[in-house]
Amino acid sequence: MKKIITLFVALFALNASADLKGLVDGINNSSTPAELVASGWASNDGGKGYKVLQIFVKNTDMVAELQLDKTGKIVSSKMGATSKLDLSVDYKMTATAADWKIMGTGDNGPMFHMSPLGGLSFEGPMVEAVKNMGPFENFLIQIGSNL
Repeated sequence: MKKIITLFVALFALNASADLKGLVDGINNSSTPAELVASGWASNDGGKGYKVLQIFVKNTDMVAELQLDKTGKIVSSKMGATSKLDLSVDYKMTATAADWKIMGTGDNGPMFHMSPLGGLSFEGPMVEAVKNMGPFENFLIQIGSNL
């Protein structure tokens, strides 16, 4: 029984890593990093040298943490949230698995998903996010399609 549990945990970890890799590749290989640099979003890091994006799936223990550097690219990704957020520059996004999946379709747009009907709970610099709706929408689509 212990071997079965160990195998299950290992397979879950591999699957989570594969999904996180898809998310990272989807964002890093898109126009999003260049857009984040051009808008000044990527350089607003509070002096840390990176911004943190934490992604939570409600009613589960699924959490991912991404760190984006001044190039707008994800340079570190991991399952779990360990960084202390500075919500004047960093972001925390929470939604149910079902809501993330809907966001992954690209339907409705990010403003709808940030509304009470859209299911996305958001903490961080709201004005900065609103000024970057194109890249933000790509984040939601990539997260939802790689969940």
